[in-house]
Amino acid sequence: MTTLASPTRTAPAPAALPGRRLAVVGLAVGAALNTTEAVLAQFLPERPDSIAEELRLVAEHSTLYGARAVIGTLAVPFMLVGFLAAARLLAARARRTGWTAGSLLAVGMWGFAGVHVLALLSLPLATGGVPGAAAVAEELQSSAPLGALTYLPFLAGTVLGMLVLCVGLLRTGAVARWIPATWLVFLALDFTIGAVGPVDPHWLFLAGALGLAREIARGTAPRA
Repeated sequence: MTTLASPTRTAPAPAALPGRRLAVVGLAVGAALNTTEAVLAQFLPERPDSIAEELRLVAEHSTLYGARAVIGTLAVPFMLVGFLAAARLLAARARRTGWTAGSLLAVGMWGFAGVHVLALLSLPLATGGVPGAAAVAEELQSSAPLGALTYLPFLAGTVLGMLVLCVGLLRTGAVARWIPATWLVFLALDFTIGAVGPVDPHWLFLAGALGLAREIARGTAPRA
C-alpha cells in the first residue's frame, strides 16, 4: 500500500509581488531619483520663510528648481511601486499591518505627487514675467484647500505609513532587519533636522531601498 505525500505549503515567492522586476526597479529608481532631488537642494540658497521670497529665488534659480521638480515628480510612481512591494512583503507575515502600511503610503504618495505638481505649476508663473503671475503662484502655494489635498496627505500618509511598515518589518523579520531600521533612522532625521551641510538623510533611504531590492532580486524575501 502506498501513500501520497500531501503537498507542502511554501512561502510566497517574490514574483507574487507586483512583479519581481517591477518591485526592484521601483525601489531602486524611486529612491535614487528622490535622493537626487534632495541632493540638488544643497546647491540652492536656504529656503526663506515667506512664499514671496521663495518665489523670487525660484525665478533666480529656475533651471535647478525646474530640474528638482521634474526629477521629484518622476520619482513618485517608482516610489509608490517600491513602497507597495515592501508592504506586500509585510502582508505575507502580517496581513492587516501590511495593508495598513500600503494604504497609508499610497495616500502619502498621492500627496507627494500633488506637492510636485504645484511646484511645476509655480515655476512658469514665477519666471514668466506676466503681470500678476507671481501672485497666482503665491496663492497656489498658500492655498489651504490645496494644502489639505497635497501637503497633509503627504506628511500624514508617508510618516505614519513608513512607521507602520518599518515596525512591522522589524517585528516579523520579513526582510533583513537592518533595512527597516535604516528607514526608521532616515524618517527620524528627515522630518526633524533634515540635511546638515552635505550630509542628507536620503542616503539612508537609498541604502535601505537598494538593500530591499537586492533581497527581492535574489529571492531571499519573504523569508520562510
